[in-house]
Amino acid sequence: MAQTQSLVSTRLADQLERGFQGGAWHGPAVMEILADVDGDMARWRPNPASHSMAELVGHLTYWLDDTQRQIAGEVRLQGEPGADWASGGPASEGDWQAARTALEEAHCRLRTSVLALEEGRFDEARSGSDTTIRGLLMGILQHNAYHAGQLALLRKLAEAAGGGHP
Repeated sequence: MAQTQSLVSTRLADQLERGFQGGAWHGPAVMEILADVDGDMARWRPNPASHSMAELVGHLTYWLDDTQRQIAGEVRLQGEPGADWASGGPASEGDWQAARTALEEAHCRLRTSVLALEEGRFDEARSGSDTTIRGLLMGILQHNAYHAGQLALLRKLAEAAGGGHP
């Protein structure tokens, strides 16, 4: 007998999609904000201490992948402290497009994993954490919304400063 998607998994996958592709209540979704952003704008930063849009894209990709791995029961991504914040940015336009593609692919993998979750797994504790899978997914939704706001502000600042050409 084929497994049917649970209502919880369908709703959470829908929220992931809205916050990532479009239709979010809070405003523009991640990929709506990144539409027409080129490599120059992606590398731009308002000051040396700020993250660039490219760094935020790498950070989002890292945590989407980590969340998907945790749901799959795999070992969490382990890197040096700060590994989720690659410095610099894409060296070329092709590198920027590859970073965007990696972000979209990480989102798709996570969404697919969420849709495949059985109802009983949402309240399952994660190894080494007091957070459940449901809590993990609520957290990644919040994380994506928070960084979508940062991306939107960076884009506005870059456009105002002439730091990119969308």
